[in-house]
Amino acid sequence: MADSEKKKVKVKVTREYFEHRYLGSIALNQLEQAKREQDGHRFRWIVPSMAFSVFRIEALCNIYGRGLFPHWDHFESTTFIGKITMISEFLGLTVDFSKEPWQTLNKMKTFRNALAHAKPQKVSKVHEVDEDYIERLLQPPESNKTILSYSSIETAEAFDEVVTELEMLWMHNARALKKEVDTVGGIKYEVVG
Repeated sequence: MADSEKKKVKVKVTREYFEHRYLGSIALNQLEQAKREQDGHRFRWIVPSMAFSVFRIEALCNIYGRGLFPHWDHFESTTFIGKITMISEFLGLTVDFSKEPWQTLNKMKTFRNALAHAKPQKVSKVHEVDEDYIERLLQPPESNKTILSYSSIETAEAFDEVVTELEMLWMHNARALKKEVDTVGGIKYEVVG
């Protein structure tokens, strides 16, 4: 039979793309930029590094959630910590927010919410001063709930490390439970006609 006479079939090629590795790469790049930056300007790199680590966790939640729960779409509006807890407990992990990595994950939630819902904050501080004080010399109050109050190189490093730790825990426990979760986007071929 000549090549032109061979029977034709249709083959559907499917691949899922996962973004979590790109998000992690961006977080690391921003962190490296922060380490090279001068004091006072590092926040421009630290805040994005921390944010992309949070985005990476959210992407991992969607990968594992969809791989483990048939109706994951119904849980899309679940909170950041709710998704992490649900997946972790399903995989047999004990979630204890008084211990690591859960403490850092909780800190990531707080940072994420501060970043996503940045609200004006009014803070005040009472000073005891002499009668003839000069107002301009009084130290203004600081807030410990601003985006920048969470931001440091050490915190950005901890965020990156805890995402990797959680990913490894989930991967290990999923395999131990014989649950297949595709995190690399394997290619599938299907003859459809």
